[in-house]
Amino acid sequence: MTKILSNLLILFLIFSCIGSGKKQNAKDVEPSVITAKMRVQSFIPELPDELQEVSGLLMYRDLFWGFNDSGGKNVLYAFNRKGEIQMEVEIENAMNQDWESITQDAKHIYIGDFGNNHGSRKNLRVYKIKKKDIHDERRQKLKAEEISFEYNNQQSFVSPVNGTAYDCEAMAFRDGKLHLFSKNWKDRITQHYALPVKKGSYQLEADGSFNVRGLVTGADFSPDGKTLALLQYENWKAYLWLFSNFKGEAFFAGKSVCIYLDNLDGVQTEGISFLSNDSVLISCEQTKSFRQQVFLLDLNELKNGTHPN
Repeated sequence: MTKILSNLLILFLIFSCIGSGKKQNAKDVEPSVITAKMRVQSFIPELPDELQEVSGLLMYRDLFWGFNDSGGKNVLYAFNRKGEIQMEVEIENAMNQDWESITQDAKHIYIGDFGNNHGSRKNLRVYKIKKKDIHDERRQKLKAEEISFEYNNQQSFVSPVNGTAYDCEAMAFRDGKLHLFSKNWKDRITQHYALPVKKGSYQLEADGSFNVRGLVTGADFSPDGKTLALLQYENWKAYLWLFSNFKGEAFFAGKSVCIYLDNLDGVQTEGISFLSNDSVLISCEQTKSFRQQVFLLDLNELKNGTHPN
């Protein structure tokens, strides 16, 4: 009898492990969803040590702008094509609890301090700085306005580690609003929120969602406003979603394309910025496999059908 029970226990453990494996693999982006496999090119092969955890990417005044995420300095760094830092702008009335995204309009730059891995934050905010306040000095300080917000449907601020639906690392400006896309640890579905750009405190309610099957870490709109790009990773594989042919703010109702970036396995993708309507830049943090750097993805290859199948 004891032997039978032992054998049953062994079988139970075996099938439990098999079941766990299937559950883990279910989080991978399904092959049927992937439209194309593409390879990125090196653009800025090495960023300085000051930007080891570069999160967010922006182009302004012929320079590239970024910052370090959680716990980093409250400093915005501008660097050139060689990866050399040209300017350091300290936001003196801001705190970098978890800066995650950056975007701009004609007159302002917006920095998203809304990283929320544990779903426990009650001080989510965006710092708004005036471009005219940025001068040519190598090191300078300026003040920012604060746009604060809460998620209207969030009832609990306690969740398992990396188990919340209320994390966010992606923000992009379009048509007078900031558009936020959640990094949903709970079910890998991203939700869209619209945030006014005026100083104040707001309650946000999701007005659209899409099953990206991964963790969204960056967002940007093409210069012509016709394409939304969402950068994501899952199980240390990087993917890019492109949404087009949408009307108004129904970004997920049009055409969607999922691109597997097959030479970025092991990278932690963070920031994305359109270089043109047909190309995007992607930044990554330092990991065991990659140094912090910026890559280029040529979308013309997708249009021409020259990407590897």
